Amino acid sequence: MTAFDANSPDGLLIAAALAGEEEAFGLLVARYQGPLLRAAISRLARREWAEDAVQETFLCAHRWLATYDSRFSFRTWLWTILLHQCSRHAKREAKQAAAAAGAEVRGGRGEVAGGLHLSPLGQLLARENCERLHELLARLPAVQADALRLRFFGGLTFPEIAAAMQCSEAGAKNRVKSGLLRLGEWLGQGDAKRFVNAE
Repeated sequence: MTAFDANSPDGLLIAAALAGEEEAFGLLVARYQGPLLRAAISRLARREWAEDAVQETFLCAHRWLATYDSRFSFRTWLWTILLHQCSRHAKREAKQAAAAAGAEVRGGRGEVAGGLHLSPLGQLLARENCERLHELLARLPAVQADALRLRFFGGLTFPEIAAAMQCSEAGAKNRVKSGLLRLGEWLGQGDAKRFVNAE
């Protein structure tokens, strides 16, 4: 088998995993776990639920890896699985208990998404901003919020968002733009319009 490492392309890691190299699948998990977890936390509002959804996503991906069609983006396939897992988990939790009002939306202690270490005041401000963002995303229609999560938490392109959400590329762009405009209205214009214009 060809040698692989953390910098190997997805295709090489997938081929190695299919050949029985479990370490290769572990590298795929390490590559995508952070962005998937941030999106799942945003969608489900509770870290433990999000961790379950991400774990289920990787279990499904591992189980069905042989069915992955390499003509399409692996990360799009993975994000599609995550969206389905989040929907299933949300329905399951809604049946088991009423939604918790004080949802826990915390990342790692003292770190933000990019891995930067913050002072205690910086941590508090980052947590408040994160909670506010998740509250606003929860107010959006689900298709707009999910499109924003895929674009900004997952870094997916518009064609990848379209594939993951089973809509046209124009539809994906419209969902992102509409969501950003709505967030801009709620936030008082400023930053969200800048993001829309950058597209």
